[in-house]
Amino acid sequence: MNCFMCKGNLEEKEVNYIVDLEQTIIIIKGVPAKVCSQCGEQYFDDETAENIEKIVNKLKELATEVTIVNYKEKVA
Repeated sequence: MNCFMCKGNLEEKEVNYIVDLEQTIIIIKGVPAKVCSQCGEQYFDDETAENIEKIVNKLKELATEVTIVNYKEKVA
């Protein structure tokens, strides 16, 4: 599979996913992704995208300014 943006090669990596909401920033560390070796574009499979959405929905209710979590701990 190649990058949709630049046609570069995709590599399996773990990345940090950052969500900037109005009152809080959520950082999810260690998210599995396919990352383009040329432009750095990140792609997530359907299951990972669903898990990210669930994690964000749970954490956005917290009254903290910045929340940092580990993907593997939240999915397990």
